[in-house]
Amino acid sequence: MLLSKKGAALLQVLLVTAVLAGIATLLLRVSISHAKTSRTVRRQISAQMLIESCATEVNAFWMVKSPETFARDIEQCIMYCNSTLPREKCPEEDMFQQREFHCRQTSLNGANYNVTARIEDSGTEAGCKITYTISDAQNL
Repeated sequence: MLLSKKGAALLQVLLVTAVLAGIATLLLRVSISHAKTSRTVRRQISAQMLIESCATEVNAFWMVKSPETFARDIEQCIMYCNSTLPREKCPEEDMFQQREFHCRQTSLNGANYNVTARIEDSGTEAGCKITYTISDAQNL
């Protein structure tokens, strides 16, 4: 047994303080973890929005092509050909194989980002694959 009432009171205060410090530490850890996860998810969603915006531009660009031109371009894994004619009527002899498409600059959260779509042969029977690259993505 404790011999003094002051010692018992001090021990109780120290115990309560230790328990409160432990609870505060756990809450701080949870809060930091939640903030980090939220930031990561926000970056992923922002990047996905930029990529989807560029993919919409690529799809709109391909929609104006004739079915024959689209099939030829997909077979050769090119985005478009360079000609004085409209892109969907590019003749074979004037073929300029462009594999990249630079989407228009997109503003997100007060910053401007450039997204590039690059088409290349996947090396499998699946055909072509398109890779989207966001410049200055570290600022997302």
